[in-house]
Amino acid sequence: MFRFTRALAVALAGLSLSAFQAVPPQVPPQLVELADDAAAAEAFDYMAFKATGADLRGLPDAIYMRARDRCLTAGEEALQMGLSAALEAPDAETFEADKVAAAEALARWDAYAEKLAGGYQEPEQPFASVASWYRGMARATTERERELYRRVAEDQLTRHGFGAGPKVWGELSPGAQTRMLGHLRRRVCGIDSDNTAWLKADLAANGWYRTSAFHPAASNAAWLMIQHADRDPAFQQEMLVLLEPLAAEGEIERSDFAYLFDRVAVNAGRPQRYGSQGRCVSKGVWAPNDLEDAERVQALRDDFNMGSLAEYTAHMHQFCADF
Repeated sequence: MFRFTRALAVALAGLSLSAFQAVPPQVPPQLVELADDAAAAEAFDYMAFKATGADLRGLPDAIYMRARDRCLTAGEEALQMGLSAALEAPDAETFEADKVAAAEALARWDAYAEKLAGGYQEPEQPFASVASWYRGMARATTERERELYRRVAEDQLTRHGFGAGPKVWGELSPGAQTRMLGHLRRRVCGIDSDNTAWLKADLAANGWYRTSAFHPAASNAAWLMIQHADRDPAFQQEMLVLLEPLAAEGEIERSDFAYLFDRVAVNAGRPQRYGSQGRCVSKGVWAPNDLEDAERVQALRDDFNMGSLAEYTAHMHQFCADF
């Protein structure tokens, strides 16, 4: 089960922050004022704003760009979701119904998350892999390990919600689904920020989860947190330096170093080496970011036990179904 759980986690880690397809528009002053006032942003008449001919397709991206190096505020989240939901809704009645449906779906999602954390053994993927992280938490012998597994379980559950969430909350209208995904995006950002801060302190005090001393899943869990620390590139670079000798010593999965190497390179605007990081280029089509050496990439992947790039690319296409 750990091997399958790891495969799912690796797939999610291969989705780098996507670039916008076009330069987003400027945020109008009336919306800027709402960004710091969650109650006002929630109460704003988005359907009336839509009727003015505003660019509801580009403005949510513009809101995101305001906060690219941090998490959205509650006001920005309300703005982004309201604008996106208004784009999907044909009328005010549907807009309000979508808001109610999304709130009910979020309650079902939270109840399911609590059930998993309580020990429910979900038999179906991808959430069976989340249950396996909670089993790791139960078998851990130290508080440090238990907290590590709890955090990565929450990380993976929330990320799997983007693709498999409807299995839990049911089918939703486009507007309600847009709202649910907005809730998940903000949660992911908060989880990543909290996990980065916790892992920094943990590793500074205790060192790495070497596979000679811990279950291999512990090292993989810590690596996942680093992989998702994109808003702290200095920390990712520091961890890359730490992991390189550990990979040579066999104290981590060698491929974990390779994935992080690519992540750091792509986040810094450089070509990657192993082809692990990419983006959706069209519906159902994933492609790797620029490569250092396209002719040697497969040999480099083989050296780090990463498998075929062609097979990896084919597997990643599924994560671009909603592009």
